[in-house]
Amino acid sequence: MIVTRKQLRKLIINEIKVDGFDFHKTLEKKIWADESTMDPEVLENLLAIVENFIDGLPIQVSAYDVRLTGSIANYNWSKYSDIDLHIQTEFSEIDEDEELVRSYFNSVTALWNLKHAIMIGGYEVEIYVENAGEEHVSSGVYSLTDAEWLVMPVKEQSHEIDVSAVRKKAGNIANQISELDRIKDPKEALELSDRIKEKIRRMRKSGLQTKKAQYSTGNIAFKVLRRSGDLEKLSMIKNRAHDELFSINESD
Repeated sequence: MIVTRKQLRKLIINEIKVDGFDFHKTLEKKIWADESTMDPEVLENLLAIVENFIDGLPIQVSAYDVRLTGSIANYNWSKYSDIDLHIQTEFSEIDEDEELVRSYFNSVTALWNLKHAIMIGGYEVEIYVENAGEEHVSSGVYSLTDAEWLVMPVKEQSHEIDVSAVRKKAGNIANQISELDRIKDPKEALELSDRIKEKIRRMRKSGLQTKKAQYSTGNIAFKVLRRSGDLEKLSMIKNRAHDELFSINESD
């Protein structure tokens, strides 16, 4: 189903028609050695980041694959792209309640993404954990584990963005805001709230660079966050942290 512009303004998001993306003739050369191979040093560093993340978990996790998706694995990359790493594991091996496991990883990765700002070639690394076998709808999916393309990116412009792209972007930020709300140290909360605001700015700006800016994934995700109240919640957390940090309690 393709929604109308009127429906889009109401944020009834299904499969959203978008065209006019600026496609490059090559993949990002800071990440890719050529059209089929990732730069060896980049690959090594990304796998080391994932290994460090897994080692820091309080539970044992077997990574069956680590996959790169998103615009950095496509020809529509920009300076505002992220390096989206998806760790594939079997949720059922951790607990029979797979939704509980999913919620746990959503929380853990949100906190990790919130507190880390690792840059590779100028692009921030974001980590996700997903159940092995979940379908990827991206036109570019690269296995870091096997160092090969699972889904080759195409140079032709795509005219539709799957709703999952919007949900992933908005959901990632919403989860980070939820984790931020649990941080008690006002100085840390203030610093991290600014980091999230910068992520949101970059996310939206990456969309506004397209010719159909208002229909881009980044801009629609921004609207989802605004409508859901997450942006208001973020501002509330920042203001609260600011007030706590600069308040002086009267002594008894």
